[in-house]
Amino acid sequence: MSGPYRAVHWNRQKRIYDRVLLLGVFSLLAGFAALTAWGRRELTAETIILRSTAVTALLLLHLALAIGPVARLDRRFLPLLYNRRHLGVTIFALGLIHALIATFQFHALGDVNPIVSIFTAYSSRAGSWEDPSRFADLPFEPFGALALLILFLLAATSHDFWLRNLGASLWKLLHTGVYIAYAALVLHVSLGALQSEQGPAGALLLALGALTLGTLHLLAGRREARLDARRAELAAAGFARACRVEELRDGYGCTRRIGAERVAIFRDGDRVHALSNTCRHQGGPIGEGRILDGCITCPWHGWQYQPSNGTSPPPFHEVIATYPVEVVDGEVLVKGIANPLEAESPGAPCTPDRGGATGEEPFYIGYQPTAAPAIARRCRALVLRLAILSFFAVVWLALDQEPQAPGTFEFGRTRTFEGTLVERPLPLLRIDPPEGVDGPGAAVVLVGFGKQGLPDFARGHHGERVRFDGTLIAVGALAMVEMNDPESFVVLGEPESGEGGVEVEALGSITLVGELVDTKCWFGVMRPAAGKVHRACAIRCLSGGVPPGLLVRDGRGGGAVFLLAGRTGAPLDFDVEWAGLPISVSGELELHEDLPLVRVATIEPMR
Repeated sequence: MSGPYRAVHWNRQKRIYDRVLLLGVFSLLAGFAALTAWGRRELTAETIILRSTAVTALLLLHLALAIGPVARLDRRFLPLLYNRRHLGVTIFALGLIHALIATFQFHALGDVNPIVSIFTAYSSRAGSWEDPSRFADLPFEPFGALALLILFLLAATSHDFWLRNLGASLWKLLHTGVYIAYAALVLHVSLGALQSEQGPAGALLLALGALTLGTLHLLAGRREARLDARRAELAAAGFARACRVEELRDGYGCTRRIGAERVAIFRDGDRVHALSNTCRHQGGPIGEGRILDGCITCPWHGWQYQPSNGTSPPPFHEVIATYPVEVVDGEVLVKGIANPLEAESPGAPCTPDRGGATGEEPFYIGYQPTAAPAIARRCRALVLRLAILSFFAVVWLALDQEPQAPGTFEFGRTRTFEGTLVERPLPLLRIDPPEGVDGPGAAVVLVGFGKQGLPDFARGHHGERVRFDGTLIAVGALAMVEMNDPESFVVLGEPESGEGGVEVEALGSITLVGELVDTKCWFGVMRPAAGKVHRACAIRCLSGGVPPGLLVRDGRGGGAVFLLAGRTGAPLDFDVEWAGLPISVSGELELHEDLPLVRVATIEPMR
């Protein structure tokens, strides 16, 4: 790639830009993570990283999309436009981190390939035009995957190698895909996080961001349309482009051919004038002269002419023609038909209303070492304001997160468990009370590694005493053990008389309405393990054999989970895609030691 290309080295402006970018990214990530860890201590580290990278990437994407129209509205922000390549690459890097963690946490270690799970985890309840209310059931992950793919293409093709080989038109068309990525991310957030987070911060900030970007692009488009209309009007009147204002030094001129005439164009303070390039003395090149004592001075013999009317100052009487001149968005346009001799022609203002360049500002190219102090000052003020707005947005988002259910997952730590293994109606381990202590024993649910139910090495030992190493998962008085070490599994023999199974207390018939969850995540592996964001993970867990549960909320932010099992001891018949959705369950409520379990007679979704 670098063979025929010379690397563009970092100059002072690029170094400053990159340092500010890295400092901003670190501040947003650290700030959101710190506030979340302080205000929502129950959240896992993975969840904090997921949310902080998502918030930071989305804020930066809004900034990247705003730079273009802002620079069109005011040229003093062009340095931000010239250097935003690294901003786009940074957005992709944050999105990649977010996607990798989310894919592993929600889709990996299940019964299908994680990439396949992203696109197929749930689909049967997608919305339809006949029932628009069900559009909320659309999966949000594919939209995030589409956005990440586009951001990857933009980051990978940002090098000039691709611009050269793809061609400017195709390269530009490819990079307008950022708007598709933005739309996909809005859908990704709207169909995902905003349906799990009930606070107003996320929805309001997303709507405000979209409104701001839309307004900026409309204003920039309207301005461009007005400028195009003005250019078309001047072209119809016989005006032609001569140069840009930045090419003119104050007090100096240049020569351009307009139609059949050679015209000298001069800048005099904040005005631009166009005159004949031929001196009346000996035909000298007026355009190579300069303005002295308020008059344009021919470089050959010093003959002078007033810029506004082309006349020589008294007592001289020579006159050269002047030409109508206009400045449109920094472009100097000159009409090829001269004004009447000695007619006053005030010229054209050369400082556009929205911040065109002045004669004191050098023409700025991003990779050149030339500094642009006036431009830099304006950019610093904008960046400071954006930093303040981002700070308040991050604080509001961090503090507005929904409280999550507490839970414990002793990841990386193993304990030795011993008791009676029960496979029906659900895989349980009955643990006897400590020696010398009267009272009932305890029962814990058994699952395998990842998104799997009871592992194969533990099957076929119903009613037998076993010992194994596992990892504890618990929420409140409910406990579960992940059996992830087959070599530690030992069958100790048949239980003694009276010790088979767990103690069951029948509590009668019951009908409950709640949310279908997978108990492994709810008990503590992933909190809250409920809601739209966690549906795909719950589907993979339920599909892999993790016991289902019914979360019944109490209206105060808490709730109770009831284990669900088939009424006759057979596996419960239900659709795993009901995970994360409200369902109605009727059956017999029992206490298995201290675990509430419903032997289900009927189970159906609420809609």
